[in-house]
Amino acid sequence: MMPKVSADHMPPQPRGGGKDAWSPRTQQLEVAGEWYRAANLRNLFSRHAKVSESGAEIRLPAVLVPDASNPHDDKAVAVFVDDLHVGYMERPDAKKYHDHVSRLPGGELIVTSRQWLRASANDTWARVTLSLPLPEHLQCPNPFAPDCVSLPPGATIQVTKEEHYMEHLVGLLDRYGSDTVVAASLRSVTEERPRSSVELVAVDIDGKQVGVLSTAQTANFLPLVRRAEEEGRPIFCRASLRGNTLKADVALHARKAHELDEDELQDLFAHREI
Repeated sequence: MMPKVSADHMPPQPRGGGKDAWSPRTQQLEVAGEWYRAANLRNLFSRHAKVSESGAEIRLPAVLVPDASNPHDDKAVAVFVDDLHVGYMERPDAKKYHDHVSRLPGGELIVTSRQWLRASANDTWARVTLSLPLPEHLQCPNPFAPDCVSLPPGATIQVTKEEHYMEHLVGLLDRYGSDTVVAASLRSVTEERPRSSVELVAVDIDGKQVGVLSTAQTANFLPLVRRAEEEGRPIFCRASLRGNTLKADVALHARKAHELDEDELQDLFAHREI
């Protein structure tokens, strides 16, 4: 169902304070009303691709802006790409997301988006698709201090030895639900073995250990953990938490040390204002 269109109404422009969604586990939602913003979409493609009858696809972030002053729907959510208004969330989706986005710091949400356009001299066919998590997973349920190091989301990394920490994990499942994404902190530990010792990365949630990374995965994250520890700063990342009282599973979603370039590392370890 597409929101009604008013020629006189303009949604509020993005203010630049939008935040990325917390959970990396997303669903695809289609945008409505692209036809009414054909000029904006043609402008968008002229900036980043080519307007042609054969069609083209680009992928640029979209900003979702709640539009409470919309005369037809006070739960409307406008969609902007490159500061151009390209449509609205479908009415049923907007009803679910409007209040959640409004409560975010900055009141806007930045999401991954795909734009497709095919155009002739007189006609325009366009589609915008959003990729975003469920409304209740837009914000971190157990937030950490702004000056902590927060790893950007990346590939899924399995945590091991969760079975040794079931008491704490059951409490976490009780608190956050049986399938969610929370903040996990990383720290270096030394594990004593029968004939040697090995340095591993331990994974904590809410201050208590829930497992360790394998030796191979420790090598991917230990340089980041060591640097954070040298600076006396906790280091966090996203972690999926799933399970029940019998079996719990924890998996990280984070970029590895070698996947970050120097500019990204500088930004990652820059001190934030508290």
